[in-house]
Amino acid sequence: MKACVVIPLYTDQISEFEKISMQQCFRILERHNIYFVIPKKLESFIKNHDSVLNQQASYQVFDNDFFTDIPAYNKLMKFNGFYQAFLNYDFMLIYQLDAFVFRDELDYWMKQGFDYIGAPLFDGHDDASKSAALVGQGNGGFSLRNIKKSHQIVSRFKRLHFTRSFDDIKPGLLITAYRYLKHQLIYNYSGYPFQPLINEDLFWAELIPNTFADFKVPSPQEAMKFSFEVNPDVLFTMNNEKLPFGCHAWWKYDLAFWKPIIEHYGYSLKYPLS
Repeated sequence: MKACVVIPLYTDQISEFEKISMQQCFRILERHNIYFVIPKKLESFIKNHDSVLNQQASYQVFDNDFFTDIPAYNKLMKFNGFYQAFLNYDFMLIYQLDAFVFRDELDYWMKQGFDYIGAPLFDGHDDASKSAALVGQGNGGFSLRNIKKSHQIVSRFKRLHFTRSFDDIKPGLLITAYRYLKHQLIYNYSGYPFQPLINEDLFWAELIPNTFADFKVPSPQEAMKFSFEVNPDVLFTMNNEKLPFGCHAWWKYDLAFWKPIIEHYGYSLKYPLS
C-alpha cells in the first residue's frame, strides 16, 4: 500500500507555528510523497517555495472557490475531483498546518483496515470539559483517508444529488440524513451535497459509516492512538501516557501541554501561552 501526505495551503502568509508544523511534517514523513493542495492563485508562490524547489514536495491546484472559508474547504473535502487527483495512492494523510507528527506510522495505520481515522471527539466537541465523555472520532485536520473508497462515495453522492428519481437511493441514507440535519443545524455546520448539513470530518466519521456498512472507522479508544486534538492531557492519560502518531490544533486547545513535547523535538516556542 502507498500513501501520500496532503498539506492544504490557503495563503502565502505562513505563521511561525505553522512553519514548525510544516518542518516537522517534512522531517518525519519525508519518505512519503508530500503534496501541497492550493488554490490557483497560489501557484506562482508555491512554485518558488523551498520544499518544491528542493523536490521535497509536489502540488495540486484546485479552484480558488474551494479556499475562501471553512464551508468552501468542506466542499473540497467532499469533492470527487479532489480524491480523483490522488487515485495513484491507496491512502492520504491530511496534514493541516496546525498538525504535528511525532513518528512515521503511516504504514501501520494503512494496514489497520480503516477507511477514515481522526482524533477522538468529546461530548461538546470544541467546548468539551475535562470530564466530558468520548462520543466518537474523526477530526479531519490530521486524518487518514482511503482514497478509492472516498472517491467512490462522493462520486455516488454527486449522482444522487442530480437524480430525477429516488429509486436508486438507499432508504437508510434518507433516514440518516434527516437525523443529522435535525441535529447538526444546531451547530451551523455545512455540507455537500446536502447544504447546510454536516462538517466534512463528521460527514466522513459518522454519516458515511452509518450509511455504508463497508466503510470502516475506529472506536475512539483506537483513534486516540492515532491522534489527539481537544483535551490532549486527558487523552494522554487515557492512552497510558503515550503520544499518538500525530495531533491537531496543538496551539489552539492546550499549548501549555504541547510546549515541552514540541520543544523536545528541537523547536523553540518563544511565544506567550495566551
